[in-house]
Amino acid sequence: MTKSIKLRYFASLQEEAKIAEENLVTNLNTYQELYDFLAKRHGFNLSSSQVKVAVNDEFTTMENAILDQSTVVFIPPVAGG
Repeated sequence: MTKSIKLRYFASLQEEAKIAEENLVTNLNTYQELYDFLAKRHGFNLSSSQVKVAVNDEFTTMENAILDQSTVVFIPPVAGG
């Protein structure tokens, strides 16, 4: 099933993607598959185990199914200081 999603990037992922957000139509099933696809597409240096995923402002797991018409954010670790 085709899903239309909005992706937002922050911190190192935004720097590597060279964009802050994009829209994507995909047949991928899980957020794990989506991250793997985006990592290849944008050259992300972080593995999926190093990032968290939030959908519509709520954290979820990489194994969950992608929700149509949602906003997805992959959140890299952030150093404080």
